[in-house]
Amino acid sequence: MPTRRSQGTLNMIRSHKKAAVGFGMDWLMRVNPTADTVAKIRMSGTRADPVRGLGMPALMLSPRKTQVEDGAILHLHGGAFVSGGILQCRAIASPICSAAGVKTLTFSYRLAPRCPYPAQLEDAMRAYRYLMDLGYAPEKIALVGESAGGNLALALALKLRDAGKPLPAAIALMSPWVDLAQTGESYALLADVDATLDAESLMEDALAYAGSPGRLTDPEISPVYADFSGFPPVLIHCGTSEILLSDSEMLERKLLDGGVDAQIVRWAGMCHVFQAFGFKESKASVSQIGAFLLKALREGKTDEE
Repeated sequence: MPTRRSQGTLNMIRSHKKAAVGFGMDWLMRVNPTADTVAKIRMSGTRADPVRGLGMPALMLSPRKTQVEDGAILHLHGGAFVSGGILQCRAIASPICSAAGVKTLTFSYRLAPRCPYPAQLEDAMRAYRYLMDLGYAPEKIALVGESAGGNLALALALKLRDAGKPLPAAIALMSPWVDLAQTGESYALLADVDATLDAESLMEDALAYAGSPGRLTDPEISPVYADFSGFPPVLIHCGTSEILLSDSEMLERKLLDGGVDAQIVRWAGMCHVFQAFGFKESKASVSQIGAFLLKALREGKTDEE
């Protein structure tokens, strides 16, 4: 169960749900400083260097102590595909970079409705190829994403697999938004306890991204409808008080059906992407995710080894 302090904060957010996003990450999503400005901010003991030539804001984060010299993490941010900027990217990715001890590339992709699918997936592929151009082998790259970024991490891996390309070493997901059609029971059952999300606004964002209701079950738009055969290990962290709980549970079942080494960790009473709120549980979750990514990258073997 949540600590008393965490529960008190969640209760406060829930009681002012319409303003809750302002308490959490929404201000980070809507404030849009440049990558150069964000790089100067100290976060979680990481250093940030702006990345040039990608055609979008991007940062390469470095931990104080690098645990895997030839490994890298690619972080994909959330925001329902309609919001999010490089400051949010840094705030979420820096603790993970520090916990794993692995260099991390994070970037701000194009947003719907101005740029609907597949713009975000194209940007993710460009960032992934950038890491490969730097010399990182697929077996030494791990993907991590929260909410819509979790969706995008899976869609990127699906695109790579279907093209016959080697897959990353591992995928870590925080509250992944993977069923944009909202077929899971938690959308209704947890509507009154979810501190930050509501199904109606999420559907508006889903349609802005997908373009039409008929595309909401396309596997690249809602990865829960995909076949995951051949995927690397996947770790899922979610809260038991978020309407996207069903997304995580359905995803784990589909991954296991595809023979994937998949595990879901349910955090009692926690909200959507609770890792961003600085709770005791947030730090514990980030620590576990960092250990998972580090283990996968240490074990990844390249063709030259």
